[in-house]
Amino acid sequence: MFDILFCFIESDEIHSKIFTIEDGCTIDDFVIKNNIASMLKKFDYNNYKIGVFGKIKKPDYIIKKDDRLELYEPIIIDPKVRRKNIASNN
Repeated sequence: MFDILFCFIESDEIHSKIFTIEDGCTIDDFVIKNNIASMLKKFDYNNYKIGVFGKIKKPDYIIKKDDRLELYEPIIIDPKVRRKNIASNN
């Protein structure tokens, strides 16, 4: 067993939480066993992406000690357009 850091965005703020997992735990196992869907309001079990240090991983990826899991939300607006909109509102 070992601890991993899980990072996610909620209410436009970055949050993190430490979870203890067993050796051989996959990303899919992690999501199910820790009931991530109930923890996060916008979590869509059928359409989620989780990565490790910025690289998206498949649900069958075996989590390693010292991995930092990151939950990615779907992109709803081009980042360039978003920055332009923010700049024009200032």
